[in-house]
Amino acid sequence: MVDINGVEKTLLEHHMIQLQSSGVPQHLWPALFRKLLGQVYDAGESFQLCQLTYADGERDEEDPLWQVIVIKPEGIKADDPDSIFVIDHAWTYRAHEARHCLRDIPGLLDRMVALMDIPNNEDNNQQQLIEKVLQEMWKYNGTYSLAKGNPEESLPVWYIMDEFGARIQHCGEPNFRVVPFYFSPHECCYSLLFPIQDTEEGEEVTRNYVECGPVDSLTRDAQMLPWFPLDLSHIDPTQEEPPEDFFLSSCMNETLPDPNNTSSSCPLSSHRPLKVFAEYMYVHEYLTHPSFVMTKDKDQADILWFTQHFKDFRGLRETPERRVNQYPCEYLLTLKNLLAVVSHRASHLHHDDNQDKEDQETKDEKHSNTNNYPSWLPHTYCLKRELHKFVSVFQRREKRGLDNHWIIKPWNLARGMDHTITNNLNHILRLPSTGPKIAQKYLSDPVLFHRDDIDADVKFDVRYIVMLLNAEPLKVAVYRHFWIRFANEPFDLSQLDNSQKHFTVNNYNEASLLQMYCHDFISKFNEQNPEQPWEVAEKKIYSMMHQVFKAAVSQPAPRGLPNNPQCKGFYGIDIMLDWIYKDGKKVMQPQLLEINFNSDCKRACEYYPEFYNDVFAVMFLDETVGHHVAVLE
Repeated sequence: MVDINGVEKTLLEHHMIQLQSSGVPQHLWPALFRKLLGQVYDAGESFQLCQLTYADGERDEEDPLWQVIVIKPEGIKADDPDSIFVIDHAWTYRAHEARHCLRDIPGLLDRMVALMDIPNNEDNNQQQLIEKVLQEMWKYNGTYSLAKGNPEESLPVWYIMDEFGARIQHCGEPNFRVVPFYFSPHECCYSLLFPIQDTEEGEEVTRNYVECGPVDSLTRDAQMLPWFPLDLSHIDPTQEEPPEDFFLSSCMNETLPDPNNTSSSCPLSSHRPLKVFAEYMYVHEYLTHPSFVMTKDKDQADILWFTQHFKDFRGLRETPERRVNQYPCEYLLTLKNLLAVVSHRASHLHHDDNQDKEDQETKDEKHSNTNNYPSWLPHTYCLKRELHKFVSVFQRREKRGLDNHWIIKPWNLARGMDHTITNNLNHILRLPSTGPKIAQKYLSDPVLFHRDDIDADVKFDVRYIVMLLNAEPLKVAVYRHFWIRFANEPFDLSQLDNSQKHFTVNNYNEASLLQMYCHDFISKFNEQNPEQPWEVAEKKIYSMMHQVFKAAVSQPAPRGLPNNPQCKGFYGIDIMLDWIYKDGKKVMQPQLLEINFNSDCKRACEYYPEFYNDVFAVMFLDETVGHHVAVLE
C-alpha cells in the first residue's frame, strides 16, 4: 500500500511523527524517502563548500573559515518537492564514549582535527589533540534521542555532520533548516537540509544553530556564546524566586482537596490489621509486621503504597480513613530545579547555620556570586530560566581564577543518568538542547574515604531514607541506618568523563561494587578522621534535612507542600561531605545532592530485613521508639 504521493504506507507510519515534530514540510517527504532508500547524496549538485581566506590580522575569532553557497543556476525553491538533501554524519557517539572513540577508532581523530580546523603541528601528541577536539566539538555537535523502553537507552546521542553539513554557517534569520532524522530501515541518523525560503544562485546557505522558542535577548546571547564569544559578567547573577505560574507549570496535573472542605481524616483502625495495597515487590516480601496485611484490592486498602505518581488528592478526601505514601506537590523536592528554589528559602528561614558558607568563601568568591545560599546547598542554576545569570557567574569566577567545575543534571533523572561534569562553558551551554537541565557547582574538594581493597582515596555519598510524617506542625523521621556508595578509582579533577572516578552510583552497571554496613563505615570513617568523627557530621546532616522540609512547607501550594493528614512522604536523600574553611580551620559540611521519589530500597531490605516493618510502624502507627529513627521537629 502507498500513501502521500507514492510513499509506502508502513514506511510513512514509522516516521510520520518524527517528520511532523521536526517540521519537515509534507511536500518533501516523497523525495526524502526516495533519496534515503536509494542512498542519494546529491547536495553537491546544488551547493558548493568554499574556504574563506583573510589577510593577516583581519580575521576575528567569530569570523567563519568556510561557507556553503548555492550553485544551482535556477536557485533553490522552497516549494520544489525535490529540494531536500541528505547529510551524512561523520561521528555518532554517546558523551561518555567520546574519548575512547577518538583514541580507538582509526582515522577519527585526524578527521575531527581537520573538520574543526584545529592547528596540528608536530609538537602535538595524540592526547593533546584528543583534548583539543573534546574542547572544540561543542561548536559542531548536534543531538537526538531515541524513544526506548528504559531510560538508559533513551539517553542523548551526539553527532557531528560531515564536512559539508558541519560548515554551514549560522544566521538568526536563516534561509535553510537542518534537522536530525532517524531512518529506521538503516538504523542510523542523518541530517536533513531543506529551504524555508527561496534562494538564488551565489547566495550563502545559512541555518539557525540553536532553534528554540522566543527568549529574551540576554538568554539568546548566552545560547549563542559558543560561536559568538561575549562577556556577560556584568549581568547581576542574583537569583529570585520564580512567579507562581512557574510552579503551576510543574504540578503534574495533581488535584488538591477543596480548601473550603474542612473535613478531617479519620484515624486508622486499631482493632484489626491494616490492609496494604503495594506496587513495590519488596513491600510484599519484607513487610511482616503483625499490624499489617497485604491486599490485592486497592479499593479495600487502608494504605496505598504506590511506585507511580499519585495525583488524585481531591478524590482521596472521599475516603478519609485511607492513607497514601505520597504528599501533594512533593515534586517541589524531587525535581532538581524546584528543589534548588525551595532550598534557597532556607537561607532566610535559618540564618545561623548559613555562616559556614560565608566563612568558607574568600572575598573574591563573594564578589563572584551575590546570592545568599544555605551552607549545605551547592550553587545551582536552572539553565532554562537562569542561563544568562549562570554565564555571568561562570565568567566572574573564571576572571578571578576560582574553581569552575560544574555538574549538569537533568531535572528528573536519578542514578547519575545524563549527568555531565565539565569546566567547559561551551559544553555546558549545549547541554540544554538534550532537555531541561540545572548547573550545580561540582564539589572540587570532597571528603574522601580510603578504600583498603584498592588502596585509594575515593569519593562517596550517603543515602538516607526520610519520612515526612506531618507538614503542620512539621514532623520528619530519618531512618538511622544509611547506605554508602563509593567510587571505584582515586579522586582528582582529571578525566571528568571517567564515571568510575567521579560517580558513586555504580550498582546499576557492571562495575565492581564495594558494599559496607553503616556501622562498619562509621568505624572506618572515624579512624580516618579522628578529629571530626561521624557523629559531628551526622548532626549537621539532620539539621540540613530539617531545614529542607521546613522550607518546603513554609509556603502554600503550589509553592509549598500543603498539610494533608492522609499523606505520608517517603524519600531517598543523597548527600556528600565537602571540606570548607571556618575560623581558619578545615571542617566538614554536608551538601545536599538530590531527593528521590520512589527510592529503590532493595539494598535496604537485604541489609536490614526489618526495614519495612520499621518504616510502616513509623509512618502509619506513629511509633517512633525502637524503630531506628531520629525524629526531627
